[in-house]
Amino acid sequence: MSLKLKDAAVRRGAFRLTADFEAPTEGITVVFGPSGGGKSMLLATIAGLHKLETGRLNFKGKVMEEVSTKTRIGPHARGIGLVFQDARLFPHRTVRGNIQYAESRRPAARNAPIVTEIARRLEIEDLLDRPVRNLSGGERSRVALARAVVSAPELLLLDEPFAALDGRRRHAFLTLLRDLSREQGLPMMIVTHQVDEVAELADHVIAVSQGRVICHGAASDVMHRADFAALLDRRDLGARVDAKSVANGQGGGVWVRADSVLLASEEPRGISARNVWRGRIASILREQDGSILVSLATEAGYILSRITPEAFADLELQEGATGWAVVKSHAL
Repeated sequence: MSLKLKDAAVRRGAFRLTADFEAPTEGITVVFGPSGGGKSMLLATIAGLHKLETGRLNFKGKVMEEVSTKTRIGPHARGIGLVFQDARLFPHRTVRGNIQYAESRRPAARNAPIVTEIARRLEIEDLLDRPVRNLSGGERSRVALARAVVSAPELLLLDEPFAALDGRRRHAFLTLLRDLSREQGLPMMIVTHQVDEVAELADHVIAVSQGRVICHGAASDVMHRADFAALLDRRDLGARVDAKSVANGQGGGVWVRADSVLLASEEPRGISARNVWRGRIASILREQDGSILVSLATEAGYILSRITPEAFADLELQEGATGWAVVKSHAL
């Protein structure tokens, strides 16, 4: 089963989004790209909040929308939940009331956690009787997620769910989403413009920029592609490494930035860094500012390192030669 958009286009004012892709309806799919590229618009279209101008949308073998046959299933009948950036809680209800509203509208044939269970899981038990107007941004995000999960969607869409969270709570929320998806068998599609979050969360990636899907596929494949790298800021250029290959790694993967990687032409000894990968120098590229970008093929995957011209000359690096990539855990 999958989610499939074929020859699809949708317009909002002067902005037009086109999409042609297929994504699995299991695990976590991350929609990634720069701000203003159409990521939120894509989620709203899948949820049924925007009408297609052309094309077709299929979800788990059922046509949700097809322009040529004038077929269109409304948002409430699609079995797809959407959590917005601003949470959009009911201001006249308490936290408990917001979650119970979703529970009361849940289709009888679908199973989902009850209010107290999801409140415990999301650590909002102490907030249940509090008015939502008194919540912090992070608390509102967790309540919105609880409300969405209790409604038992067949697919849950989350638009920048980490925007209101600081670093520590942000990482905890990432872990929570990953665990919920696995424990509840709930497929998710999550929007972010942070490459670290893509590496940690994504089983599948859809990259969007300037109103079109640039590339899509398994995270382990897409995040090594040149068209994906072209969407990154220079300081974010790097490589996805499986978390199992990293000291104290968690989640699906870890994004290793090229600026965080030291290179050695001899095996390092007596150092404090916990991540040392031996590999073959696959490519050497001189960047516009003169920096040297070295790609090292290792057992953990391809690792990128950005070094100075002076370091490159001192190390006497050559394609095909053996090298070692060194990364401190605190840099990940």
